[in-house]
Order: sequence, then structure tokens, then C-alpha cells
Amino acid sequence: MKITLTIILTLFTTVWGVAQETWNLEKCIAYADSSNLDIQHKRIDLLIAEIHQKQAKLNVLPTLNLGGTHGYNWGQRVDPFTNQFATDQVRTNSFYAGSSWDIFSGLKNYYLIHQNNSKYGVTEQKIEIAKRNLTIDITAAYMQVVLNQYLIEAAEKQVEYALKSEKLAKERYESGYVTHYDVLSMSSQLIMDSTALTQAINNKKYSSLLLMQLLNRDKELKVEIPSIDELTNKNPVFNKKSFLANPEFELARLQTDVQEYQIKIAKARLIPTLSINSSIGSGYSGNSKKLVGSEYLPKPFRVQMQENFYQSAMLTLNVPLFNHGRVRSEIKIAEAELSQTEIEQKLLIQKLHNRLEQLENEIQNEQLNASALKRALQASKERFEAATEKYNAGTINVQNYIDLRKTVFKTQTEYYTSLITLRFKEKMEMEMY
Repeated sequence: MKITLTIILTLFTTVWGVAQETWNLEKCIAYADSSNLDIQHKRIDLLIAEIHQKQAKLNVLPTLNLGGTHGYNWGQRVDPFTNQFATDQVRTNSFYAGSSWDIFSGLKNYYLIHQNNSKYGVTEQKIEIAKRNLTIDITAAYMQVVLNQYLIEAAEKQVEYALKSEKLAKERYESGYVTHYDVLSMSSQLIMDSTALTQAINNKKYSSLLLMQLLNRDKELKVEIPSIDELTNKNPVFNKKSFLANPEFELARLQTDVQEYQIKIAKARLIPTLSINSSIGSGYSGNSKKLVGSEYLPKPFRVQMQENFYQSAMLTLNVPLFNHGRVRSEIKIAEAELSQTEIEQKLLIQKLHNRLEQLENEIQNEQLNASALKRALQASKERFEAATEKYNAGTINVQNYIDLRKTVFKTQTEYYTSLITLRFKEKMEMEMY
């Protein structure tokens, strides 16, 4: 019985420990890298791009094919091995090997290799952008959970103040020091504070749900909540890389390369091509006979394979002269698409550059805002402490006292929001560079 109880307690402790495992931001980001469906989908795109990349290189090699046939014929036909009419059932066999090689394809295969290398790079950069955007989304959801937890704690303190204030008002009312209005005011404030706490709890549940969805996880997770002091004293330092190292910029460059090689591939179709085709083979026919004794019998299989053995080799030169103008149309279309791509990439880079400048400005403003709110919060707390003493002494009315407490909560909420916003934007800037 004791052993069974020990095992049960051990299992319970283990399960509880796993359930209570905390997730910090870094762990959430690492988990999403392998679990997010959008990233998984893009990795399959990368695999396909890699296959195309290898196939473009294999296209420059000769082809080699082997084949064989085994068949029967009924009715009149010309035997391919004897060149005679056959009317009886005839068995035939053939065996062959063939090879072809594009000796010169107008550099089309060469450009195709480079184009597929660029396409592979395009897919890589799209994955990097998707991972970065996912990191930003997860950071936003994670920070929202942290903010909502701070607001819950602030709301809990407000409810605690409200309970004490209501109790004190009732006691003072019974002693005749305050009116019934004071009691009603405190009770009303308690209801509003309790409602604010419920709303904060619901907001945290919703933000936790959004985080779970980004992680593609159906089980609840316990988010590690840093203290306010940790966030306040956190001063991130990072080296800004060159703007040219940004994945959007590299993507724009590679997409332009893809279009430039498309033009070269189209122009290569105007150049003559040279190829070689060769084959060897042999065959057997039941209609190939010789006189044996007094009757004609099919020649032995080995003998026919030697007699029917053939070899061939052929050089083919193809000079494109007129193909309904299709090639020249393809060139013009490719050139137009290149112009479109260049304009689109310039717009993309311009927007990204503007966004980074705007983000830096927002961070500077948020730093000032958070610093000001921190001082305002300290001042409002001191005023509230002084007001509490005056209210207890009966020198200020209940409404002024409640208004000052509301100011503390409002300023505290604004400060927490500003601080979380600042840290999120700093993380965003780190990811953007």
C-alpha cells in the first residue's frame, strides 16, 4: 500500500511539474519555429526550390535510356527485321539503348542554373521574413499576456483598497462620522473595481489564447512574467547591421536577378543549338528463317541478335529563323516584368526604410512617455497616501478620495502599457535590422 501510494505521489508530482513548466519569450519563439504551420509550408517550398536547383544542373548532362520489347503479330505486316510480308503469327523482340546530349543550347541551361539558384535564395529570404514576422507576432502576444498580468495585479490591489475602504466607511457610518453617501460611494467603487479585475482576467485569457494559436499549441502554457523592475531596468543594446543585410533588401535583389536571367533565357532561344543523338540495338523475329534439313525454321535468337545489331549517331543543328515572333514576344514580356519588379522592389525598400525611421522615432517618444508616466505614478501614489490620511481624519470628502485612487490606477495602467509598448518596439527594431 505504501509503495503504491509512493508511486502515485511521484507520478502526480511529475505531471504537476510538467504542467507548471514556465515559458519565457525565447522558448516560445524557438517552439514556434518548428510548430508554426506557415513556416512548415514555406520550408516545403524551399525543398521544391532545391529540387529545381539540382534539376537545372542535371539538364546539362546527356540522357541514357534502355528499352526492350516482346510481342506477337497476327495478320499481314512487313517484318521490320526481314522486310518481308508476314501473314502467320510472328514473335518479335527488340533491345536498344539511346542517348542524347545538348552540346550547345544557346547558354539556356547555363542561365537556367543561375536563375534557379536565385529562386532558391528568394525562397530562403521569404522564410527568414516569415520567421521574423512570426517572432514579432509572438513577442506582441507574449507582451500582451505580461501586460494583462500586470493589470490584473494592479486591479487586485484596487479591489483590496476598495474592500478596506468600504469596511472602514461602514464602521465610520455606524459611529456617526460619515453619511450613508460615503458607504454607497465606496460600495459602488468596489463594484467597478471588481468589474475591472474581471475584465483584466478575461483579457489575459484572450491574449493567452492568441499566443497558443501562434504556437499551434492546444494546451495551456504558463508564461514567465518578468517583474516591473526587470523591464524598467532593462536597457537593450544591439548593433544595427547594414540596411543591405535586411532580408527584404536581399529578397528584392534576388527577385531582380530572377527576372534578369529570364530575359537571358528568352534571348538564348534566338541562338542556334547543337545536339547529338545516338543509339544501339538489335532484335529477333520469328519470321527470319533458314533451311534446316527439309524445312524452314527460325534462326536462333543469338544468331539474329548478332545479325540485326545496329548503331547510329546523328548531329542536329537547329537554327531558329521564324517562330511566329513568340521568342521576341517572350523577351519583351520578360523585360517589362523586370521593370515591374524593379519598381516594386524600390517601393518595398522605401516603405521598409520609412518604417524603420518611424519605429526609431516611436521608440524615442515612448521612452520619454514611459519616463514621464513613471514620475507621474510616483507622484500620484504620494498624493493618494496623503489623501488617505486626510480622509481618515475627515478633512476631505469621499469623492475626492475616490478620484485620487482612480488617478493612481489610471496612471499605473498607462505606465505599464507604455513600458510594455517600449520593450515591444525595441524588440521589433532588433528583429527588423
